[in-house]
Amino acid sequence: MIRRVQPLDRPDWLLITDPAEGIPVATVDMLIPAEEVHAFEDEHEMVRRVAGGQVSASPYDWDGMTIARIQRIHDHGLPVTQSELVAEMQDWFAERSDGAKMPDGRSIRRRITPVWRALKEGEA
Repeated sequence: MIRRVQPLDRPDWLLITDPAEGIPVATVDMLIPAEEVHAFEDEHEMVRRVAGGQVSASPYDWDGMTIARIQRIHDHGLPVTQSELVAEMQDWFAERSDGAKMPDGRSIRRRITPVWRALKEGEA
């Protein structure tokens, strides 16, 4: 039963008084269509879904970034901080896309963090 709601255009909650017990809501009433979920995931690069046995295409050159990261570490070693490496990879994407469409720092960090941690553990 829903006993209060908050409309999108209002900061406050409204109490449901008619009917007094509230409005019954079933799980099916709250489902989000798969197409909407997939569109949201694609827009925010949350998941790489497997379609037809192959990983779906990304608008970003992640393989190229990985190669650039390996070359950077091979030639110059690890930077002092992970943020420095993320910034370098952001620059790498910006150079290849004229700054138009490139992944955000959080997306790059998600891909860099496992390697960063493994290499840092190897230094200890």
